Amino acid sequence: MKQLVLKITSLCFALTLFTFSALTVSAEDGAAAGDTLTLNDEATVKTGDTVTYSLYLGDAVEPIVGFELRLFYDSEYLEYQKGSLKFEKFDVVVYNEDIEGKIPMNSTSLTNLPLFDQKSQFLSADFKVKKGGKANISYFFTELYGENMTYLKSFTFTYGLTVGDKAVVTDGVPLVNTDDETLQNNQGDFINYADGMGENSPNQGSHEEVRGSLAPYVQTEIVEVTRSVSGSGTNSGGLPGSVLFILIAAPILIAAVVAAVVIVNKKNKSGGENEPANSSEAENSVENDE
Repeated sequence: MKQLVLKITSLCFALTLFTFSALTVSAEDGAAAGDTLTLNDEATVKTGDTVTYSLYLGDAVEPIVGFELRLFYDSEYLEYQKGSLKFEKFDVVVYNEDIEGKIPMNSTSLTNLPLFDQKSQFLSADFKVKKGGKANISYFFTELYGENMTYLKSFTFTYGLTVGDKAVVTDGVPLVNTDDETLQNNQGDFINYADGMGENSPNQGSHEEVRGSLAPYVQTEIVEVTRSVSGSGTNSGGLPGSVLFILIAAPILIAAVVAAVVIVNKKNKSGGENEPANSSEAENSVENDE
């Protein structure tokens, strides 16, 4: 009888120990899951980590004259680190860091044009992980154009994620933002593709456009870049709204001037190298092109 009681007692003790161990492991797994964030469905990082997102561009056959871009992030899970936005190959970029969840930016220049024929960093930005779960970092180009002043057709976008010195994503296909608001308000001449490539894509069967409705996006861009959380009318660099308006509107005027010069040059060539083009014909050509 005593042996039976001893065996039953030992069995109960073993079951209690096993149950306690299982509960401890389960609690640890739950805590670990709560501290882990899945980014873009392909990378896992931890709460408190600082993640660097880098967007790369390659296979462009002409230098970049200008672009208009928005970088999106899930602000519930990620905190953008102000001052971390960097551009290795662009001299001047106007942007606003004070809009939660996205960073609108644009640039136009007719000098020192960057060439992305080989893979090079387009931009990079740092984000701190606030909590575990699932989040995305995505982009949407409204405009991206080269020397011929039409939208870029040959390109390859890739992206990378690093935590410290450790790369967690290399040569990934970047996510294009597909929110309804983005597609309705930001579609320009440039066409974004889900595979990150242009007409040079070998994936013609799955080369899917991410396209919205054509909208008066210029006004939206001016409001976004000049608006700040405090309502002071300045961007993160401290430029007044009127100056930023000029900086943003200037590319449109420059593009019109360049287009007029191109048309006049074509008229000169068609009428003889030494024969000046007729000014009324040039004006009519500009009006017809418009």
